[in-house]
Amino acid sequence: MKKIIGFTFVLLGILLISYPLYQEWTQKKDVKALEEAFALIKESDGGELDLTVIDHLPFSKEEIDHMLELEIPSINLKQFVLDETTDENLKIALTQIKREQTPGVGNFTIAGHRGYRDGRHFRHLAEVPIGEKVFLHADDTTYIYEVIGTDVIKATDVEVLNDTPGKNEITLITCTATGIERVAVKGLLQDTVKN
Repeated sequence: MKKIIGFTFVLLGILLISYPLYQEWTQKKDVKALEEAFALIKESDGGELDLTVIDHLPFSKEEIDHMLELEIPSINLKQFVLDETTDENLKIALTQIKREQTPGVGNFTIAGHRGYRDGRHFRHLAEVPIGEKVFLHADDTTYIYEVIGTDVIKATDVEVLNDTPGKNEITLITCTATGIERVAVKGLLQDTVKN
């Protein structure tokens, strides 16, 4: 009987260790497929395109067409930003918090998981210094913001997402290490550059 109980605990332990590794492997496949699709769409320049050649692509061409890219050099971050915040999207990339936002207009809001490996997502967001440049790449335009502040806020402090009259901002949100509070990084639009 003791052997059966011991074997059961060992098997349970293996399953508990394996599940996060499986999840991470699946997410890496999704991210790789997303990167390949994004590169193909950019290369096609609006021409005919067959995305079925990409294995395990979790998004349609329309969803990828609306994808942005966020770059923060000081924390070596360059991540895709999907246009809708869902649990599935957050596992793969950063996401827009408010629907139908326009870069460079009002308060453009982006959420991301903290991530725990490889610097993915917003793991190092709290380390972004004031004065750092944040680049939001959208189609043929780059929006350049300058970080003006970082705050730790309650999860219920959603007013940080509101537009401020007369200001074009970016707000980046992630969880603190405990997951109880949120880190909110705020930047002001400095320039818009056509690529």
